[in-house]
Amino acid sequence: MIRNVCADSVSSTESNSTPASAPELPVVVIVGRPNVGKSALFNRILGRRVAIVHEQSGVTRDRVAAPARFRGRQVMLVDTGGLGVRLRETHGLDVFDGLIRDQVARIVEEATAVVWVVDCQTGLTPQDEEIAAFLRESRRPVFLAANKADNESLAEAAEGEFSPLGFEPVYPVTCSHNQGLGELLAGLAAAVPAGGGDIGATEGLKLAVVGRPNVGKSSLVNRLLGDERVIVSEVAGTTRDAIDVPLVLTDGEENVHVTLIDTAGLRRRRQVDTVVDFFSMSRTEGAIRRSDAVLFLLDATAPATAQDRRIARLIQDARKPCIVVANKWDLLTGTGTRQRELQQTIRERMPFMAHAPIVVVCAASGYNLDALLDRVLAVREQMSVRIPTGVLNQFLQDTLARTPPSAVGGKRLKILYGTMVAHPPPHIVLFVNERKAFQSHYLQFLENRIREAFFPEAGLPIRLDVRQRQGTGGDRVGARRAAAGARQRQQAQTEARKRHSARRKGWRKR
Repeated sequence: MIRNVCADSVSSTESNSTPASAPELPVVVIVGRPNVGKSALFNRILGRRVAIVHEQSGVTRDRVAAPARFRGRQVMLVDTGGLGVRLRETHGLDVFDGLIRDQVARIVEEATAVVWVVDCQTGLTPQDEEIAAFLRESRRPVFLAANKADNESLAEAAEGEFSPLGFEPVYPVTCSHNQGLGELLAGLAAAVPAGGGDIGATEGLKLAVVGRPNVGKSSLVNRLLGDERVIVSEVAGTTRDAIDVPLVLTDGEENVHVTLIDTAGLRRRRQVDTVVDFFSMSRTEGAIRRSDAVLFLLDATAPATAQDRRIARLIQDARKPCIVVANKWDLLTGTGTRQRELQQTIRERMPFMAHAPIVVVCAASGYNLDALLDRVLAVREQMSVRIPTGVLNQFLQDTLARTPPSAVGGKRLKILYGTMVAHPPPHIVLFVNERKAFQSHYLQFLENRIREAFFPEAGLPIRLDVRQRQGTGGDRVGARRAAAGARQRQQAQTEARKRHSARRKGWRKR
């Protein structure tokens, strides 16, 4: 059973369940035409870089939301795509313009206040007049921010030029230099009610959705939400920002909060030819690092490609719990391919991801999403498991007794004791009598046994650190070696003094 709560919306859309309690945060939406500085204002209010900022028009497409605090108010701040986008890759066609307009219209309906950003240097344009008409119909409080007012003359000209639109007062600002924002935020604070919930308390499990371009990441997010939250198109690279969207799953009588992070598709390094693509890739890699777990999407028609393996290595290096999701299963129906064969192919091509469970789904039709959500809940449950030291040591001794390791250099490995120092992911430190006697294949064997016993099919990478215990044989051997070295140095110095003395005595005789 799924229940969704939009991160940038107070209300929620639901199917076959009762709406879950959403955080009562006022919504403040930033709108405007392309390349006027909406994302720069968004980042400036947040005090950190969340949305991608670039001089190219149409960089932002999906709406990006994040909680913000200013003047004693907490709001959900939403950055939107530019109204009237024309992109080179679409050959001048407004492929994304209609989708962006729909998203802006829907979020403005739920907004408490709207910040409309215009460009002082360009002046009033026909697009601005169309946006003004749209905002008048919305009947929402509008705060007109005239951006790029780099000097007093531009600020004065902006007030005279944009005042006839009927949205007063006009707030001249410069986002790049943080000028004029105090007056704008003071006006917003007066229009936004105080109080409200704390969105940080309901982030829950952070689940990053990653993969190559066009494998269905945004389609999967929309299907889980039951709403067209993010833009989906056949154009590769549609998603650019890392977009956080809260979701509430119902597990019996418990509401499980999950934050889905829709990311841009990771391309090969040599295919990253623009600054925007580089920023998108950086946002995706950052989303993997800050997530609690990862949904790794593959294309079922072309699974485990070379780029898929590179992405899997990023997930493995970040030591994140992972669920491999083979999407677009509908394209293989009727071809005679079985799910078991598909899973076997993925295992053979990515053996280093053997710990990650594989779920075959179809985001377009919703096929097998229940199994995926069950797996997500299982990962969440396993992430809270901690192994008591006594239980872990009993397990280690039993394992060594049943399957003892082979001797190395005449020395038999002994695990003195082990302890779990961190989780997630499970980080276990093993203290042994001789570090060199711990062979790599036996370390892998022990990792597999620990996973089967305590974290079955949870997709959790296990980190095992092997240390030679100090204060036992290691210290004694080191002390003996140090003493032997000291004796050798003392003996060498004594012999050198004797030779020197003998040479001097011989010289005196002559």
